Amino acid sequence: MNSKLPELLEASGANKNNRNMPRILITVMCVLASYACKQNYDQVDSLDFSGVEKFFHIAGTLEKDIEPSPAAWDSLFKTPGYEVLTESEFSRQFFMENFSLVFMSSKRNELEASLEEAKDRPFYLQHLRHYLRAKQEREKIIAYMDSLQVYADEVMAESASKAKHYLPSMEAKDYIPVSFVIFANDARGYDPVVIDILFAMELGDKLPLLIGHELHHYYRNKMLAFDRDNIDEAFEDILWVLDQIHAEGLADQIDKRILFSDKSSPLYQFSVQWASMVAQAPDYIRKMDETLSRITFSPGEIRSAGAALKEELPMSGHPIGFYMANNIISEKGKAAVVADIGNPFAFFRLYNEAAGVKPNDTPVFSGKSMIILRELEENILNTKK
Repeated sequence: MNSKLPELLEASGANKNNRNMPRILITVMCVLASYACKQNYDQVDSLDFSGVEKFFHIAGTLEKDIEPSPAAWDSLFKTPGYEVLTESEFSRQFFMENFSLVFMSSKRNELEASLEEAKDRPFYLQHLRHYLRAKQEREKIIAYMDSLQVYADEVMAESASKAKHYLPSMEAKDYIPVSFVIFANDARGYDPVVIDILFAMELGDKLPLLIGHELHHYYRNKMLAFDRDNIDEAFEDILWVLDQIHAEGLADQIDKRILFSDKSSPLYQFSVQWASMVAQAPDYIRKMDETLSRITFSPGEIRSAGAALKEELPMSGHPIGFYMANNIISEKGKAAVVADIGNPFAFFRLYNEAAGVKPNDTPVFSGKSMIILRELEENILNTKK
């Protein structure tokens, strides 16, 4: 990445202590305009900011204590980032209610009550506080988006390079769109990849690590050995658990070590919690083994086992997958985990092989559990069209 980018990102708002915004905005915009002309950059389509632009348009209406029209809300939810979020995990009503609470003065009492109710939730579920921060840092966000647009090609090239480090050799040169929105201190590997603009701003020059993680999900999803839309309902939960552990375990190799160990990272403050969760991964593996080894291969038992494992899975599989991938790579090398990238069952077999030569405190799955996983694999992979 160009050596000037970290400086420009810092000036545009990545430094949370910077409060001299009017002067900085003018300076940043002049520098960016000058540098863009000098480098003769063309307009790029890899980074999409329409969701953030529509967010602030909606916010402007709400700040007048006016309810936006249905057409205005539709224009927000038709932007690529918000469209995929509302198709997958959030409802339109969730965003409409929370944005209204934050920006409408007539809802101040409701906002305070809701903030109090949510104060003990994890940071990534503190949605209202996140939207309040967006309200307070509007100018920083706009300046940051302008800086990213100038360097979009470089950001995406570096991000794709990091993603492909844990993928089979690929010829693909096209970068899928990355859509920036305001939704949570988080990101998603959907199509398009969705990145929260405030989270990106905090990451500064570490942003390609995050985008690389999410791009890995996107590319891996194109190589799956099964068809997600053609899975027996009884197998859905258990496949979700296996696939999450596999997907996050590999993608976390791209970014987690740096993001949790570098003191300049916004995730450094959670490094102790992350290390603790990874250290507890063997306990979940043992529980998973107990659950699988108790069942027979019947739809009812598979369904109940999958539901139980899904409910108990910490942090959507990140620490478990990270632990398992680390063990595989230390024994078999990176090539082993990359070779069968679309098959989570192969990942579990590789882990068992690697764990079998580790010290006794590294848990292995029993023969009964591996038989159940093999039967699952035969049924699920046969659905691939």
